Amino acid sequence: MASVDLVRYLQAKAGEYHRGTIRYDGAETDVLYLRDDLREERLLSEIDRMLKRLRPEASSKEERSFPFGDLHATVRIFDDAIILHFPRGVDRGTVVSLAPETARDLNTFIGECTRRIRG
Repeated sequence: MASVDLVRYLQAKAGEYHRGTIRYDGAETDVLYLRDDLREERLLSEIDRMLKRLRPEASSKEERSFPFGDLHATVRIFDDAIILHFPRGVDRGTVVSLAPETARDLNTFIGECTRRIRG
């Protein structure tokens, strides 16, 4: 039920910019939502690769590396997508993909920082 609530919330807040949402629990991966214009076959072939990279973020070793309390989420910003990872233990979590337009201010801020870092 919480998954349905999350997808409804994302649809209401992000609308067409909500690209997809998946949930993983152990070996099971569920596609909760996938925007119609995205090819499911392509996404499904990439999910395992992405999850292999994301899953370790929820380890206690990772949390100990940053002395700020519990890890609630990570954000990755790419040219074509923003990836939000909400880990819930070592082998459970939810991944949300949004279009970059959902975070225009953050994208602009990061772009300006990157421009200054690169000189």
